[in-house]
Amino acid sequence: MSKSAVIEKSHEKALSARGQRARARLMAAALVVLERDGYHKMRIVDVTREAGVAQGLFYHYFNDLKTLTVEVLTEFAEAARDPAEIEKDVEPGDWYSRIHAYNLVIVRSYAKRPGVMRCLLQLADEDPDFGSMLRNNYREQLMWLVERMPGLFPDVKFKKNQALMVVYSLAGVGEGLIREYFINRSEPLMAANLSVDQFAELMSTMFYRALFLEHPEQNQLKYTRNLAAMVRRH
Repeated sequence: MSKSAVIEKSHEKALSARGQRARARLMAAALVVLERDGYHKMRIVDVTREAGVAQGLFYHYFNDLKTLTVEVLTEFAEAARDPAEIEKDVEPGDWYSRIHAYNLVIVRSYAKRPGVMRCLLQLADEDPDFGSMLRNNYREQLMWLVERMPGLFPDVKFKKNQALMVVYSLAGVGEGLIREYFINRSEPLMAANLSVDQFAELMSTMFYRALFLEHPEQNQLKYTRNLAAMVRRH
């Protein structure tokens, strides 16, 4: 049975308003337990206790713990994927603010739920359907830039696969940094003690510099304003 079919089947089990509320409590509780204990240590009794429902009711709403976990993490991963919402405050043509808006969503997710983000990566490795969904989401987030690369840099005459490799390379650097900071909690990085806004600005500034070979406008920056001096002298 596919992931979508499993989720659909589990939805069918909760028909009443009371059942929907109980089901929602179980999903919210699972998110708390995943953050606190991790995917591999989570037990049904942990979820029902956190939700404040009888343990025997669990199977009335979900087939098993894996079904619950897939649905909760899928909902979490897809919660902030609406470009119109992400870019609602971005002025047309303001590429730094656009990049920053997307990075801010990502950084907030990692900062608020680092344990859940770790669980996302673990489940993606273990469940082919979930892993495919997560990779597709990631690719879709990058494709908006890939498709605009030829227009941004007409003299380059980008081939699509070349633009794809450039964007993935730049995004991969930021992805590695954010995992080391929020999930692996690397001591040298944690010593910087960055706020969410500072971290998002750093990622956005470095991405912008690497893409456009220039520094963002100084009035858009606080934490990384001094990085404008990072220019090689010839």
